Amino acid sequence: MDDLEFSIDDELFRVSQRRQPTGMMSYDYAWLNGPDHGNYGFTVGFSVAWSDPRAQRTPEQLMDEARGFIEGFYEPGGIGEEDFPDHIPARTRRTGDQ
Repeated sequence: MDDLEFSIDDELFRVSQRRQPTGMMSYDYAWLNGPDHGNYGFTVGFSVAWSDPRAQRTPEQLMDEARGFIEGFYEPGGIGEEDFPDHIPARTRRTGDQ
C-alpha cells in the first residue's frame, strides 16, 4: 500500500503500512498538523501475519481509526486535554472560534 493522506475535520493524517519484525502488520499514523509540531501520531497493530487478509485495511477503515482517535483525543479528559492543553483543534485554528 502506498502512503495514504487524508483530512478529518481539518486534521491531516498520513498512514503508512509496516511489517513488524515478527511478520505482523501495523499501520503508522502521522498526525501532520497535530501536537508536538506534527510529530505526534499512533500505530494500529494486528496479531495476524502481514499476508493474512484480516490485517489488510481499506482507506475507509483507516480513516475510521483516525476519526475515533481524534474524537477520543479531544473529548473531556482525553489525551489532548491532559497531555497537550495548549493544542488547538485545526478546525478552531482555521475558523478562529474558541
